[in-house]
Amino acid sequence: MNETMRGTIAPQVGDRLPELVIRITRKLIIAGATASRDWQPQHHDKDAAQTAGLSDIIMNNYTQAGLISRYVTDWSGPIGRIGRLKFAMRRPIYPDRDVRFGGSVVAVDGDDGQISWVKVDITLNDGDTLLTAASVRFALPAYISAKSPWHCHPAEWRP
Repeated sequence: MNETMRGTIAPQVGDRLPELVIRITRKLIIAGATASRDWQPQHHDKDAAQTAGLSDIIMNNYTQAGLISRYVTDWSGPIGRIGRLKFAMRRPIYPDRDVRFGGSVVAVDGDDGQISWVKVDITLNDGDTLLTAASVRFALPAYISAKSPWHCHPAEWRP
């Protein structure tokens, strides 16, 4: 989100998130799997991954969810609160690749006048190959003095 939008007005449908390129390393894949306690061998053992028909180890879904969340919150800033994240992994993410994150705002809905619900569609690509497609719905204050979505009463939280 650009600085003129932060906290003053909700983003508009069609706004594009800035591209983010992340170099995927073997260390990132293994650390993500370890941090999420995902001990499946295809996330850390190249021989096991190749036995399973893969060309190398692959990134797990928890690490992808974390990177997608990072992409959205880097744009929204700390005031953005993710309510719902959905994604479909189309192709494996292997090490030694540059994954390009891109996204755009597809919906902005008002809540009670205090919170704006923003939906963004996101893609993770390796060159022209779609690796993962995601959709994230998150809350932002509707205007500068609106309440923070982080201070929303549980009964008001409707992601």
